[in-house]
Amino acid sequence: MFSHALARAFGLGAVAALALAPVGAMAARDPAYAAARAAGQVGEKPDGYLAALGGGSSVSALVDDLNIKRRAAYTSEARTQSVTVDQVAFVAGCRNILRTVAGEKYQAPDGTWQTRTSAAPIRDSRCP
Repeated sequence: MFSHALARAFGLGAVAALALAPVGAMAARDPAYAAARAAGQVGEKPDGYLAALGGGSSVSALVDDLNIKRRAAYTSEARTQSVTVDQVAFVAGCRNILRTVAGEKYQAPDGTWQTRTSAAPIRDSRCP
């Protein structure tokens, strides 16, 4: 059942990208987020959310705020596509990890934290 529903979620394509663009755009404009990401204090998780990997309470608060905004965007998209929030978040996580650049942190499917190199990131085999 999850596989069938996941396949539907992968069909989100451009619609998901458009729906989630404001979240990424907001984060990109925040110098604190950009600095924390570049310093390896923030990492992308396969579930579509961010993790604070250091930097203290200010980074944790920033990550919490961005995750709330991501959840709202995922919820809206899930309603539009008639899929679950988790399915939308998973697809976003696949995309967000793929979009990391060298030096940024992401969580591999086995739960380990990796630093992106010039090579492709290690992603879940179910990622599109």
